[in-house]
Amino acid sequence: MSGEAIAHQGSGTRLAFIDIAKGLGIILIVLGHNQAFLFRFPDAADFLMAFRLPFFFFMAGVTFSARTKTLKQVALQRADAWLKPVMVVVIVTGLLHAVFGDRSPQAILLGLIYPAGFTLNPVPLWFLTHLWLLYVFSTLLLRADKLLLDSPVKRALLLIILAAAGYFVMDAFADASIVPECRSQSEFSASLLTCGLPFSADLLLMTSFYFLLGNFLAVQVKRFQINLVWAAVAAIAMVVFQFGFSYTIDFNLRHYDAPVATTLQALCGIYLMLCVCTLLSRIGLAANVLRYFGSASLFILLFHVSILHVFLPLFQRDIRSSVIIVALSLPLALCLSALMWEWCKRSKILSALVLPRKWQRTGGPATPGAAAAPAGSTAHRS
Repeated sequence: MSGEAIAHQGSGTRLAFIDIAKGLGIILIVLGHNQAFLFRFPDAADFLMAFRLPFFFFMAGVTFSARTKTLKQVALQRADAWLKPVMVVVIVTGLLHAVFGDRSPQAILLGLIYPAGFTLNPVPLWFLTHLWLLYVFSTLLLRADKLLLDSPVKRALLLIILAAAGYFVMDAFADASIVPECRSQSEFSASLLTCGLPFSADLLLMTSFYFLLGNFLAVQVKRFQINLVWAAVAAIAMVVFQFGFSYTIDFNLRHYDAPVATTLQALCGIYLMLCVCTLLSRIGLAANVLRYFGSASLFILLFHVSILHVFLPLFQRDIRSSVIIVALSLPLALCLSALMWEWCKRSKILSALVLPRKWQRTGGPATPGAAAAPAGSTAHRS
């Protein structure tokens, strides 16, 4: 799933395997948030964590272009696409929790003013708020000065600086896997700054490394062909890194193991994901299913945790097999989220609350009577 998969609902003009990558990516996210899967297959869960979010940011960069948009246009369009539904979901779920007495108004306000994984409910919403900041920051870099990025050497140097500085900035904040207090905060306090910054800004340099890497390699990725030798090297490296050293990445927890080795592991995982997506693009039914879930990825990200929270206890009460629980809960979370997307598309009120508005090529909101923008005109090159 790239950032553009969340923002807009697909376009027939894009390369099939890129759309498939979005669908496969969101499925891996749902799988990684499934407690039954984490309990039954901890090694597989750690393996996926090593590259899952780096792949997301990489593909977001592949489908991003700042050439035809001003900073203001990017900020407003992405806010409409991501920040608006986050605000709606935070307020609605917060009020529902407040009715049952397990969430205070202060906690709701905290999530809106200081959005991060440890303040938001549901937690995965941090990704959308950070993605908005990432798009704005990347637009600034890409449009700041053409001389800054006019050669492969300069681009490589920028990426190295971002990765190195990003690791040290992220390391300056508490690792929530070690500091439990940074897993959840519900009150305004000085300890918030120990855990992370609003919009997860402390992750920005590291995530922009993967994002801009995808952006710089966009042409090559769109022409991607599987190289069996490199695929074998990447697979062997992944096995060595994972089972020899158990390196993992969890941006939300501010956890990033050995910077060089962990980054290499993530890059190997990204390459293997591109190989898998290319193969899946040749299987008609699988490709169509994955492309559909990629189109519905915004709603899957918004609601899958709440769906799992409801159904997993019911399944665990009556079913003894964790494998069966995962096999039932994964498609259920995906399909119910997609059904909510279909419902909102058919409701003017719900569409206005959680779906992106139509934007003209000028970057402003479409006025009544104005011609609708062609599909894909702003959907994947913003």
